[in-house]
Amino acid sequence: MVQRLAQSPKRYRLGDQVAELLLAAIRLHEYLPGQRLPSERELCFRLGVNRMAVREGLRWLEHERYVEIRRGKFGGAFVCHPVRELALERVRGRAEQLRSLFEYRAAIEPSAAALAADRITGGEVDRLRGLLTAEADEPRRFQRRALDVEFHQAIADASRNDLMSNAVREIRVQLALGLDLIPWSVPRRDESHREHVALVKALATANASAARVAMQRHVVATEKVIRASLVELGVRAELDVTEDEGVG
Repeated sequence: MVQRLAQSPKRYRLGDQVAELLLAAIRLHEYLPGQRLPSERELCFRLGVNRMAVREGLRWLEHERYVEIRRGKFGGAFVCHPVRELALERVRGRAEQLRSLFEYRAAIEPSAAALAADRITGGEVDRLRGLLTAEADEPRRFQRRALDVEFHQAIADASRNDLMSNAVREIRVQLALGLDLIPWSVPRRDESHREHVALVKALATANASAARVAMQRHVVATEKVIRASLVELGVRAELDVTEDEGVG
């Protein structure tokens, strides 16, 4: 929600743009489940739009069950907790989009990691190490997801390529649909952390080849977990998922 919508080049309705930006913020875990969004007045100020546009955006988010609007003194728009069945409903029928997203991510993030290995600063490596420590100590699912988003975005930003950085942000917005399908798993959480550790090691030693491989392995592992979740939920044919495809 950095850009004021009144200055946006997009031509569709302001209410739709408000909904799109707030949805992206929710999917990126800038606002966590149960957390209250900024007030209508604050959103008007931040986005540079009128209250009608904000209310239209919030009504759409409520209709799609991303937020719950509560009335009264302590009311407001609160982020809903993701429900796996609802996540499946959102993904169903979007097999081609999800497949394209997996392919796009596999092309972008390993390349961004390789560039980052050549261009990252010592301060950025320290920040990534701090995120590793934070995620290792964080047992809560959605707080962990927020740290994961920050970790991947920090690597993309270290590539010093604005197009790649923006692409990774958009990938994370879309990937949230698949990640919401995954049941909370301590083994996968720990495996993901080890993959992050390997990434930071490659970046800290300026090893572009190792960084590319480490990110590629991490991206593939996440894709396999999402596919396995679709198998479990009975959605196989849409993504050509086989029964014996496991989590790697």
